[in-house]
Amino acid sequence: MKKTLLPILALAMVCCTPQRQETQHITITTDDATDRKMTLSPMASHRSATEMTLKENTYSVSVSTSETGFYNLVSVTNDRQYIIPYYVPVTKSESASHLTFGERGTITIEGSKDNSALAAFTSVYATNSRDLWKLQKGETEAARAIIEAIAIKADSIVKAYRCSKPVAEYIKTWAYTIAYDCFSSVPRIVGIPLKELPYSREGLLAEPHTVLNSPIAALFSNTPHIVYSSIPNKNNLDSALIYVEQHYTDTALIKKVNDNIAGRYVSRYDYSTEFDKGLERLQAATERYGLDPRHIVDFEKHRATVPGQPFPEGIVLQDRNGNVVDFSAFRGKYVYIDMWASWCVPCLREVPVLQKLEKTLKNKNVVFVSISIDATEDVWKKKMDEKHMHGHQLWNPEGTLGKALNVKGIPFFAIYDPDGNLYMHGAPRPSQGPGLVELLEGLK
Repeated sequence: MKKTLLPILALAMVCCTPQRQETQHITITTDDATDRKMTLSPMASHRSATEMTLKENTYSVSVSTSETGFYNLVSVTNDRQYIIPYYVPVTKSESASHLTFGERGTITIEGSKDNSALAAFTSVYATNSRDLWKLQKGETEAARAIIEAIAIKADSIVKAYRCSKPVAEYIKTWAYTIAYDCFSSVPRIVGIPLKELPYSREGLLAEPHTVLNSPIAALFSNTPHIVYSSIPNKNNLDSALIYVEQHYTDTALIKKVNDNIAGRYVSRYDYSTEFDKGLERLQAATERYGLDPRHIVDFEKHRATVPGQPFPEGIVLQDRNGNVVDFSAFRGKYVYIDMWASWCVPCLREVPVLQKLEKTLKNKNVVFVSISIDATEDVWKKKMDEKHMHGHQLWNPEGTLGKALNVKGIPFFAIYDPDGNLYMHGAPRPSQGPGLVELLEGLK
């Protein structure tokens, strides 16, 4: 009898185990639906947000189930936006809640203890941020108290609402990331340098690897930055990846952190020296740690920043009449490039100095080319007219030149030789005076 009973019990357990739902229907009622738009999107997903349909005071939507059960519920009105975490167990097909928007960022949700808890901590987050930024210069101890209270409030909410394990972990992880970011803001708020604060981040917060080693932590956008900041030798690609391997085990989090490390390596690498060695190092790390191959592609694109390399291929340049201009049109001359945008104040300060330099430079073997990376053509043209900009004025409508040349900020200047190859990456700007004039006059 015992032999037949065990298989039956096992079958019953399988049959009674809740199954993951493919889609979930979510409804949100509110007393304030006037001019309010609401969207829902799964956290940690590349899927775009889905707008919820409104009928009377009820918003509804059917979406593919989030892998973790967590969603971002976004409410937008004319004067305010709320982003509220929302949880539905993956085994449920439906969820209904009532959402109330109070004063000064207060939010309440009725429907499930999990979402009520998430809404309660959303309000804590809003209050905490407001209190921190209201502090006056020198109020370091008040800042400490605010930061220390975050974890206490998170624990209180978890206990009061008796949250499910995933939501309890989410709230505690969220509290840690908030506290981390708050500490980073303290020096600016209280007007005291970080090194002079009477307390440290290590004294207030646990080490990131003791808190952020879970799929839940991977849901937060600032987690990779927090982990990266805690790595002792973060500027060394291999050392940083080894540290993550030794201190973290969650695969979702490791992937996000490693992508962050590789991305920083690509954007900060000095491409003017040992390009091939840097590429080999990245290729080896990609193979060993399973990094996204796109980082190798991005690194190789930056070969254009190495002196002697031709102007990057596939870059569209357009004059104010809409004509496409090939960079090869400037062959036979040294080309001094100014990359700018209409919204860039430092760029605009350089304009009159550059225009004067172009008129007074004696070396006719140098041609000046200004390239705008403005998002729209109209603002580019308007600013050119306001500043009376003359000469070769071009627009890079796709904004791809900056990435190809690994430009970290504008205004940016470069010089190409008569063969169309890079002569100097990060050339002096016009306002730097005689040094640039001497450089340009000497180009023969």
